[in-house]
Amino acid sequence: MDRTDVIAGVLRRPTLRRRLLGHELRGRLIQGLGRGSTVPEWTATIPQLAEDLDTAVTAADAAAAAITAASAGAGHALVVEQRGIDLVGTCQCGRPLGRIRPGSPLDALAVPWITHTTDALAASAIRATA
Repeated sequence: MDRTDVIAGVLRRPTLRRRLLGHELRGRLIQGLGRGSTVPEWTATIPQLAEDLDTAVTAADAAAAAITAASAGAGHALVVEQRGIDLVGTCQCGRPLGRIRPGSPLDALAVPWITHTTDALAASAIRATA
């Protein structure tokens, strides 16, 4: 999940830490209307919504950092080496990921690596809980 998805999720259904206070009704408010409706599902002040967005994005960043750290710690770093005129991608654990020409996007190596590390981490988590 990227930052845009996190922000969109908060805007769809914020989890506000405190209730809206009466004196805040005189300030600027943001309302989330129901789908195809004019009835608000939620109402928040700008500071309330900003706090919720910050909390959600910070949590998502921490989760992504933990996954990256676990991947590198488990021996699953993306290794790109030049062999002849090609760039060859392998995982630190030894799994081959592909071969590209210099100047080509690294996505051709990064996507298989992400798939591999996601599968490997999920499998190791299943083994750890079994």
